Amino acid sequence: MDWDHFLEVMLVDEHGARAKYKLASDLATDSRIKEIFEQLRYEEEVHVSILEKEIAALKKIAGEKQ
Repeated sequence: MDWDHFLEVMLVDEHGARAKYKLASDLATDSRIKEIFEQLRYEEEVHVSILEKEIAALKKIAGEKQ
């Protein structure tokens, strides 16, 4: 597995985690628990953003080597 593929798989994982935290937040009946799941979902959104930047940078580097 190359790094590009690895990061793409990780991106899929982050999207999945974000969706699970959203579901948990939507189902939570306690406001404190809901807040925790919303914070975790937000953190996954940050991870997605970071991974997307790194994937773009990796593709740029790969393009420069060709």
